[in-house]
Amino acid sequence: MEKHDDSSLGKNLRSAEKRLTKGLIKWRLKRVGLPTPDEETMDKGSERIVDEAHKIMKNRAKSILEEFKQAKQEFLKAYRDEEKNEKK
Repeated sequence: MEKHDDSSLGKNLRSAEKRLTKGLIKWRLKRVGLPTPDEETMDKGSERIVDEAHKIMKNRAKSILEEFKQAKQEFLKAYRDEEKNEKK
C-alpha cells in the first residue's frame, strides 16, 4: 500500500474519497441488480480503488510534466535557431 498523508486534512479527504467510492460501487451494483458485499469487503475494495486512482493521477502528472519539459526544450531550440538566423 502507498504511504498516506497523516495530516487531519489528508485523513478527512481520504475518508471522503473512500465514502464516495463506496457509494458509487453500491449504486452501480444496485443498478445492475447485484447484491452489495459486506462492509469489510466494501471498505477494502474502496480503499484499493482510491489507491489505484491516486497512483494513476501521480503517473499522469509525471507524464504531463515531461511533455511540458519537452515542449520547453523544443521551443528554446527553435527560438535559438531563429536568433542565429537573424544574426546572419
